Parts: sequence; C-alpha cells; structure tokens
Amino acid sequence: MSSFLKFDDQHAYQAEIQYQSPEMIWQREEVRALLALQTGDRVLDIGCGPGILAGEMADEVGLSGGIWGIDISETMLGLAEKRRAAKNMIALQLGRAEELPFADHTFDAAVAVQVYEYVTDIDRALEELFQVLKPGGRAVILDTDWDSLVWNVGDRSRIRKILDLWNEHLADPRLPERLTYLLRETGFEEASLKILPFLNRDCHEGTYSYWLIGFIRSFLEGRSDIDSEEVRAWVEELQALDRENRYFFSLNRYIFQARKPI
Repeated sequence: MSSFLKFDDQHAYQAEIQYQSPEMIWQREEVRALLALQTGDRVLDIGCGPGILAGEMADEVGLSGGIWGIDISETMLGLAEKRRAAKNMIALQLGRAEELPFADHTFDAAVAVQVYEYVTDIDRALEELFQVLKPGGRAVILDTDWDSLVWNVGDRSRIRKILDLWNEHLADPRLPERLTYLLRETGFEEASLKILPFLNRDCHEGTYSYWLIGFIRSFLEGRSDIDSEEVRAWVEELQALDRENRYFFSLNRYIFQARKPI
C-alpha cells in the first residue's frame, strides 16, 4: 500500500473528528443504503478506521450477523476497539486489502471506503475481495478522484504545486476513472455507480475541508521540495477567504456497487 498517513494518535484523533462532519455522515448513509444489509449478514469492512461505519452496520445485521473489520493501523484499530466493546458482533484485526485473512466465500457483503486508492497492487486487492465474497455477494467501494478537487484561491500555481505533492500520498489519485473496468476484469458485475460531491462554502471544524487542510499541511511538513512559508501562506489565504465569505471547496467521490455472479 501507499506509505502515507501513518496514523499516530494525533492523526487518528483528527480523522475521527472529520468522520463526524456532515459530509462524512452523508457518505456513510449512502454507503449503507447501497449495501442494503439484512439481518444475519456477514460483512467485511476493509480499512475500517475508527469503526464508526462498522458500528452502524452492526446495528443493521443484528446479533445473528457479524462485522469483520481490518485495518493496517493499530492506532485506528484501538479507536475501533472502544466501539466494538459495546457490540459483540464486531471482530477486528490487523490486515491488508491485498492479503485478506479470510477463507473463500465467507462474506455476504464487503465495503471499502477510501482504501483502494492507497493500494499499489489494486489487481490483487480486487481478486482478494472477489474470493472472500460468497456467490451473489455484493461489494460497495468508495474512492475519490483527486483531480476533481476545486479550491478558490488567488495563487493558482501554488495550489497546483501543493495538490500535486499531496497526490503523492496515494497509489492512484484518479482510481475511479478506471475502477469500473478493473471490477469487470476481476469478474464482478457492476450494479451501480453514484457520485458524491462534497461542497463547502465556509471553513470551520464542522466541515470536511477544514480537516483536509490540516492533513495536507501535516503531510507537507519538513519536505525539501516545498518551503514551509509557501504552505503557511496557502493556509492563511484560505482563512482570509473564509473571513471574507469567499471560500469555496468542492471534491467528488464515487461509490461503486458490484456483485459477484452466482
């Protein structure tokens, strides 16, 4: 997988707060609607993070079902464990999308939110997903096209440089462009494709883009290919635009719903 976002305690805390933003709540609602979970379903959550989605899905499958969450971050799993303690139908473990530690035909459904764009060997990851699903099993995959990001700024060359460097934290910042083909080549039948546009007209702790600014700034700290003053000036420009009611941010995410043939 891509080497970025080593989720230390601070990064994990920030991510958990971001997951409570209106955009992320809406995203989870859309993902769960497409999964259409039933009581008794066995569900795999690939890249479960702090376990918020896993907890919501556990309520839908009930005690006769189960949620298995994997993540590469011990810190994130620690946060998820706090939620798991109240719901016995959730199991958590370290794991990677390219090496799923489960037998073939184990799950009725699987979900991967903001995971595959970080995976270098996407072909293997999708093959693993295909194998662990039961015949007729469904998968919901959400990833971002980072080329769709729009930020209102005056210094276009600076924002382009910053976003180009930010894209280095991903294995494929434009994965949605080719994911339909990759799913089909793996053997999946595509059921639907939906776009989720994130739009912020202001910037504060309750918005997705507020926390994204922090993640980008943290990722660029200490790099030799961009001066810290450039990054600071970018942040200050966005803050000024927000005070002047001229802030604008937009980003597109895509949800793919696929099925394994019976």
